[in-house]
Amino acid sequence: MAYKYVPKEVKIKLTKMKVIAFAILAIASTILYVFFPYLQSWYQLIRPLTEINYFGVPMKFREDIRLARDIAVYPNETYLKSIFRNKNIERITIGILNYTNETNVIGVEAVEITFKLSTFYSLVPMKVTIKGKEIGSLYEIEGNATNPLIIIIPPSIANETSVRVENYTVFISGKSLKELDLATIKFITIVLGI
Repeated sequence: MAYKYVPKEVKIKLTKMKVIAFAILAIASTILYVFFPYLQSWYQLIRPLTEINYFGVPMKFREDIRLARDIAVYPNETYLKSIFRNKNIERITIGILNYTNETNVIGVEAVEITFKLSTFYSLVPMKVTIKGKEIGSLYEIEGNATNPLIIIIPPSIANETSVRVENYTVFISGKSLKELDLATIKFITIVLGI
């Protein structure tokens, strides 16, 4: 005995609510498809920018790099950049203040500066040695054209948040830990040209 396949009719009952729901879903999907690139770029703008790729080297920062744009630089960014991009530079000294109880904060910032500037000088390529030196006061030692000095002023003694250059000595200061981080980021981004 042979069986014969008899298709059954399928009836779809369309109600007004099903049509409206389908139309809303179709419109929402179309809007999302059209505006997705704009939403993605908007998200990129509001998301904190804490990591960059600097000529193939990933660099991470503790704060949003864009927030560092507002940190003041005295006398100007061009002068600061010219000091650290000078072909005659041989060594950089980071002055570690020994009379403050925030040497750990200074150490963290000094390590960040050392790593990122070492990366920069290895890519340029320039043979620059970066060393730390314990100092007892802000004006105990001075920088020169071949050996600029960086002094990190912690929040306990800082009266401003800025990057200040006097001759070949750079003072990085912040009134809070976050502001000190931002001032350090500002200094690094200027030297690296970010």
